[in-house]
Amino acid sequence: MMKKMIFPAVAALLLVACNGGGSDTVEIDQLRDEAIAIHDEIMPQISAFDRNSVKIDSILSSLSELKAANPNIDTVQVRTDLSALKVRLEGATNAMMDWMTGFDVDPQDKSAAETKSYYEKEVEKVKEMKVTFDEVSKESVEKLAQF
Repeated sequence: MMKKMIFPAVAALLLVACNGGGSDTVEIDQLRDEAIAIHDEIMPQISAFDRNSVKIDSILSSLSELKAANPNIDTVQVRTDLSALKVRLEGATNAMMDWMTGFDVDPQDKSAAETKSYYEKEVEKVKEMKVTFDEVSKESVEKLAQF
């Protein structure tokens, strides 16, 4: 008799677990997956940002040689532009690191509604970060192309 009662209870639990507990869980999973997918798309740019920062340092340290080779170059403007670009590159990288550190893949202490709201906000954050990454990447290509 006990086995007959336990099996349906276990089966019901398995169905709930496999079904994700309803549409909230499915939507939560989709939101979490979307945030992670956007992260995965922009994360590889960090290595390019790091290389560009090193390139900027190299250019800035050799401005006198650049001026000697090209007397028409405005080294003050180059220093200003590249220094600002380096700050944006580092800012984008730091924003990604901060986001990754703070991102909770599996919040345990929240209700389904709170978890859904959390992931909606995280998706928005990472989408904004993607815009920033795309802008900084484009600016890097444009400003570093001449060097």
